[in-house]
Amino acid sequence: MAEIRVLSSSVADKIAAGEVAERPSAVVKELVENAIDAGADKIEVEIKQGGVGYIRVTDNGCGIPRGQVKTAFLRHATSKLTEIDDLYRISTMGFRGEALASICAVSQVEIVTKTADAEEGTFLSVANGKAEEESLIACGDGTTMVVENLFANVPARMKFLKKDSTEAGYVADVLSRIALSRPEISFTYICDGNEIFATAGDGKLENVILNLYGLEHAKAILPVDYTEEKIRIHGVVGKPEISRGNRSRQTLFVNGRYVKNHVLSKVAEEAFRNRMMVGKFPFFVLHVDLPAELVDVNVHPAKTEVKFANEKQIYDVAYHAIKNALYVKEETVSVQEKSIEQPMPKMTVSAPISNYSPQPQRVNPILVREYMDATIPKEMPSVSSVKEPTPVKVNIIEETPFKQEVMEELQSVLEMDEPAKIIGQIFDTYIICQQGDEVFFIDQHAAHERMRFETLKESYQKKEKFTQMLLSPIVLNLDFREKQTVMEHLSGFLMFGFDMDDFGGNAVIINGTPVAMDESRIRDLMLELSDAMEQQRQHPIADFEEAALDMIACKGAIKANKHLSYVEMQDLVQRVAELETQGVNSCPHGRPIRITFTKDEIEKLFKRKL
Repeated sequence: MAEIRVLSSSVADKIAAGEVAERPSAVVKELVENAIDAGADKIEVEIKQGGVGYIRVTDNGCGIPRGQVKTAFLRHATSKLTEIDDLYRISTMGFRGEALASICAVSQVEIVTKTADAEEGTFLSVANGKAEEESLIACGDGTTMVVENLFANVPARMKFLKKDSTEAGYVADVLSRIALSRPEISFTYICDGNEIFATAGDGKLENVILNLYGLEHAKAILPVDYTEEKIRIHGVVGKPEISRGNRSRQTLFVNGRYVKNHVLSKVAEEAFRNRMMVGKFPFFVLHVDLPAELVDVNVHPAKTEVKFANEKQIYDVAYHAIKNALYVKEETVSVQEKSIEQPMPKMTVSAPISNYSPQPQRVNPILVREYMDATIPKEMPSVSSVKEPTPVKVNIIEETPFKQEVMEELQSVLEMDEPAKIIGQIFDTYIICQQGDEVFFIDQHAAHERMRFETLKESYQKKEKFTQMLLSPIVLNLDFREKQTVMEHLSGFLMFGFDMDDFGGNAVIINGTPVAMDESRIRDLMLELSDAMEQQRQHPIADFEEAALDMIACKGAIKANKHLSYVEMQDLVQRVAELETQGVNSCPHGRPIRITFTKDEIEKLFKRKL
């Protein structure tokens, strides 16, 4: 057995740093939380090289008295706790006293700080956990922390970091969530000399959402504010139109601290049941405020998970808070609709017409009779002498264009099945058709999605370009993380039919799309593909190309609740028939394109038959 010995302080600090400062975004989080605890209402964060080369956090908080600056960098030094019971009523962001010591153990740190009552500030540099230089310096009130060469003395940790743009995206994500938790604080984020975002600090959550996510999100949020048994849930939830294909736009705070809680995410999704498509997740920014003794924030090294004293009660309150917000919105819309008298919706009914095969023009019966008399033998075998149906042999003595035309028309009449008749469209979603003793319903979205998918798949496999060029280019403004992800996968977008490029800042310009669609769908599709490509990079799947083509087909397909003209229904029913001849009878997700009922089945439903 190896000898048991006590680790040196430098090794212990590096191990602690692995938990607290695992990447640049974690360092930014710790320093910004300290700034918030210092009472700052203006915080500026600047990074270079993804934060590995340089991090600066400047605040206008209370500062650190000169005699306590060195102490702040010692392990387990904190101003947030004095006794063990304080752990169970934490109300500050930082509290463990390990952050600065851990950061200093794996980087070079400089601090400039000044309190309001001091005439001069204090400068201190710390390298690899050891203080090197301390002096007085002229500066304003508050604190500036500079962290350089992160993990330079721990090369093993460097290999776990992503490329600079990805790490910068992580920093943007962390800082944006903190900004959402504190609308009253002005946050500025600068990356490689470019200002990514800046919030006003006016206390309005909707303005923070506007700065971070754009006008589309700011216009589609509903307020949440519900209190029960000393538990308050407040914030905003997004309408279904800004839902995403993942949970990246779900932000939860407990007593002001950003945390992750999958159960509360599920509660929110349950509140949206029947209001949102399967596979979509609601946008929300929610605060859970409750007595500090009812929550334990010390269950995770990075403080990203919490434990509630009464979890079921919290979940019940959260569910009712979100349901109430949605209910109030529905009631408002209902009152507005009732104030306007509108006619009752009617089912679209059209005259029966063939759709499975075009109805041939009526054949002249006199010409047919003359042709039959001239070509079909007079003596036919008797019915009794024929054991099995025998095809009639037609002997054409003299071929003429006229006779050939009549023959083709006659053959069409003989081979044509009874045509399907379009009865109408119900709920602006399903097309009803009748054919013989059957009636069937066609799901217009599933049918059109499958048609699009098959066309795109064929073009993709043949390496044909299927880009639809736009009459006018569209400029889309994204958030920083979205822009970074899109540009990293630009070649993938080009491969799947997008014609797009960088447009500076957080914008991209779209010149062409894989299928024709409106601007809102273009944005949704681009973000869904971006998420899928990022997921594919992390967890590859074999049929990714088909999954991507399905996303494109789905976005460009006719939606449910869309009224179709008779001509559009004709074309769709015809295409469904063509797909069925190829053995295709479901959409790419596996949902049926059409459902059929026989006359017997219907009569049994009405008790006409047993």
